[in-house]
Amino acid sequence: MVRNAKIFILEDDLSFATLLEVLLKERGYQVETCEDPELAFKKVFDFNPDLIITDLKLPKMNGIDFIEKVKPVLPNTLFLVITAYATVSSAVEAMKKGAVDYITKPLSSPEDFLSLVQNILAKKPKEDLKEETQEELPPLEILFLGMEEVYDKVVKVAPTDTTVILYGETGTGKSLIAKVIHRLSRRPGKFVEVNCAAIPETLIEAELFGYEKGAFTGALKSKPGKIELAKDGTLFLDEISEMNLTVQAKFLSVLQNRTFERLGSLTSIKTNARFITATNRDLIKLVKEGKFREDLFFRINVFPVEVKPLRERKQAILKIAEFIIHRLAKKLQRDPLPLSSHSKEFLLKYPFPGNVRELENLLERAFLMSEGKEIEVDLGYLQALPFSTEIKPLEKTSLLSEDVVDLRSLEKNAIIEALKKTKGNKKEAAKLLGISLRTLYYKLKEYDIKF
Repeated sequence: MVRNAKIFILEDDLSFATLLEVLLKERGYQVETCEDPELAFKKVFDFNPDLIITDLKLPKMNGIDFIEKVKPVLPNTLFLVITAYATVSSAVEAMKKGAVDYITKPLSSPEDFLSLVQNILAKKPKEDLKEETQEELPPLEILFLGMEEVYDKVVKVAPTDTTVILYGETGTGKSLIAKVIHRLSRRPGKFVEVNCAAIPETLIEAELFGYEKGAFTGALKSKPGKIELAKDGTLFLDEISEMNLTVQAKFLSVLQNRTFERLGSLTSIKTNARFITATNRDLIKLVKEGKFREDLFFRINVFPVEVKPLRERKQAILKIAEFIIHRLAKKLQRDPLPLSSHSKEFLLKYPFPGNVRELENLLERAFLMSEGKEIEVDLGYLQALPFSTEIKPLEKTSLLSEDVVDLRSLEKNAIIEALKKTKGNKKEAAKLLGISLRTLYYKLKEYDIKF
């Protein structure tokens, strides 16, 4: 028997689905069930099953259509069709679309069913069983809550090799969406991420293309670049608008010719990487200003996806907050607490200039500080920002007014004050601010701080 295999059941007959779930769990399988095929499509991506058992007759979408939709996204997943309407034609059609077998309900014998499942999984190569660990991503129904049109685009483009660009403000989750596209693409290579704004201008070229020993002062040994590391995977270039014009020209050549050279080398290296880019700026405006190459813009703007800011996803804020709280509770090994009514009101009215990233920070601090039976969220943490002593204490009533504190201005001022205090020493300024040097470089780019 193949233990630890993951099995997903799509069945709208809840009593029958429960029967299958009990039988399979008793044999040591990991099992998830769902009755709605549209919701199931999101859930199977998160669960990444070895076997999907689906009924042929379902609401909204039949089992064969479901197989057709899921198969390109999860090509290594096996399908078993189960139906009370068995005919030769339906069985043949199911097999053509990718099912490995089918059985009828009611079950003739639980043991026959379990033997069939065991035999199907035994044919699956061991290395294909989902025992490896992957970076945990939020469930798709949470990540794309209030952005259903973005989800539809992602599902369509993911299985292709098309270049994608994600437009959206800082903190909206563009990096997570890029990772979802990579996972859905089923590319064999890695997901490699580069934040162009977080790398000093003098180092971005070496970071992307790699270098040979002796290529420049300090190059004591050869090193592959991010493009080379991506290989047959995905290279995600976040904040591509911050890439200087020289590197833009070299990256354009990679997109056109699918080859590049390390610094200090004349040997061309081929790449089969898929490219996803992202920006929080208006690239067309930058093109007009001569700060971004027009030819590169057209190369990367093949499939644009607009990622909404959190303030435009009001209906999703409380559900996202609830998910974050449960994740925090697990991380901190504490029981999750509900949000107070005041906190809910605050979250729904606050504009979130920092988007989901700011929401996460707010909730983590509030959760850590909570002493009662509810979580109280406010902006009191601003008092702890370096050099913010001139900020007046915030009253709870003021948090719900239209005149909300501009967090970005506060952050920018704190960075400037830190640099003044350290006489421009960025390493010391980063320590003073409690952030990494890379994050400081990113912020200097974001706020256009020259120091």
